[in-house]
Order: sequence, then C-alpha cells, then structure tokens
Amino acid sequence: MSPAVSASWVGNRMTSTIFTIDSMATRTRTALVVEPSAADAVWMALALSELGFSVTVSDTFQDARAQLTVPPALLVTELRLGEYNGLHLVLRGKSAHPDLAAIVTSRIDDPVLYVEAEQLGATYVLKNIGAPAFRAAVLRTVFRSNPPEGSIRPPFERRKSDRRRQVDPIHEPELRVAERRRDVSSLIARPPSRES
Repeated sequence: MSPAVSASWVGNRMTSTIFTIDSMATRTRTALVVEPSAADAVWMALALSELGFSVTVSDTFQDARAQLTVPPALLVTELRLGEYNGLHLVLRGKSAHPDLAAIVTSRIDDPVLYVEAEQLGATYVLKNIGAPAFRAAVLRTVFRSNPPEGSIRPPFERRKSDRRRQVDPIHEPELRVAERRRDVSSLIARPPSRES
C-alpha cells in the first residue's frame, strides 16, 4: 500500500504547501519539509515517508512559519529561503517548541554553517548525500539524547565499531565454564593412546 499524496488548492491556484504525504502507520510522527526545489522536496519527502513520517512540504518561509503553529516532530529546511534562511525558521521553531528536531540542508559545505546550525540544535546536512545517509541523519537527529551529547556530523550511519558491544575488562566467567575449558584443554594436551 503506498502513502496518500494530496495537494492544497484555493480557488484556481495551489497554496504554498506544495503537497503532503500521509503515512500508513496509525500513530505517525509529522515532518515539515521547507524546500524551494521541487525535485529535492520530492526525494526528501519520500525518504521521510519511508521512515513512517506524515510529510508536509512547503516552498516558502512564510507558509512554513504558519505551519509551525502545530509543531511537527521534525523540521527539514533548506538554508536559503528567499530573504530569510532556514536557520531563522529553526530559531522560530525551537523558541516555540524546544524539543523540535531540526535539519538544515544545503549544497554549501561550509564549517561555519555547520557550527551555526549546531548552536541552534539542528543537524546540517549536505544535499548531495544519498537517501540512506539522509535517513540515518534523520534518525540520529530525531532520537538524539536530550540534552544533545554532541554534534551530529557526517558520516551519519553508525559504523561497525560503534555497534560492537564493549567488553567489560573485569568480566570473570563462571567457574563451571572455566572447569569445562580445563577439561577440554587436558584432552587436547594428552598424547593419543596407542592401541595395537
């Protein structure tokens, strides 16, 4: 079953909300994507809907500001939004709803922009990443600890070393296991018997 897609119309023209994708999950989180480029908006909305978000897409700062009256679980905004920028939108959203998860996207790889986004509690994501890395950035942003322990930077996917369980250096195995190991080692160390 595919997600439902709808658009908002007033009279003969479409409103600033470009489209919405409703998730089929019963208790779904909402996401607001603010993106002037239709192509970028579509792939982001599809990636978010695959994660179970009900997605609303807007292309203007003004419409997105109005959409923030009902806080979404996630705000994904382009850095450049006409005379405003996505950081302004994150600031507005976080001031009204401090637990709002936010991602700022751009094609500009600038360390200063990373820091500015992080100071507002947002994750800065370059648009040239693929859908799997974008979904990983979304999940790390939405499920980050509160207060955040550190900045979320690429690579967004967890590496194998992060997933490995840490072994407790003081771990002492049970005595029975140690006894079995000694029994097995004594059988291995014993010279083979010769039967003639």
